[in-house]
Amino acid sequence: MKMKFEKVPTMDVDDLVASIQRFSWPDYAMFVLSLGICLAVGIYFGIFAKTKNAQEYLVGSRSMSVFPITMSLTASWVSGISLLGTPTEIYVYGTQYIYIIGGVLLATIFMSWMYLPVFHDLNLTSMYEYHERRFDKKVRLFASILFAIGMISWLPVVIYVPALAFNQVTGVNVHLITPIVCTICIIYTSMVSGGINFA
Repeated sequence: MKMKFEKVPTMDVDDLVASIQRFSWPDYAMFVLSLGICLAVGIYFGIFAKTKNAQEYLVGSRSMSVFPITMSLTASWVSGISLLGTPTEIYVYGTQYIYIIGGVLLATIFMSWMYLPVFHDLNLTSMYEYHERRFDKKVRLFASILFAIGMISWLPVVIYVPALAFNQVTGVNVHLITPIVCTICIIYTSMVSGGINFA
């Protein structure tokens, strides 16, 4: 008795890519809504709720509690690289990535015990201000230039990774979505920081 097997249809790469690009109108609506909220927040704080001075803008007049500061720092440094890269790293190389947490905890304890009390007592708004007080303006300028170079090198990757993920699920060209998101971020940042009214 011969067994009959049905031929399973094969899928090439183009068919596979088309099958995972399934964004529907609610998905696009939520994406546009999230960008619109970012833009609205920037416009609100840039036009209607202007900050009075640099202390209020940079450090919240030193009146914020631990939770909003923690959320702000987390939102500032968790990027698409972290959200997409960390699970991939663990999937490919295993869970030894978790050992990083030990170093992070030690660094957190050390920083909160050694560095933060000094900066808090000096009423500093940035590390660069400390460089100028401790050394001189040249050291502050050098540190600022190094930071600018680091950010200019890092930001294109931060922008490209989420754009690539968006491209994979929607099919929208990376070179189309990247300028749109960058423009909204630039408007948001310009409105908020441009809204400082130094009396």
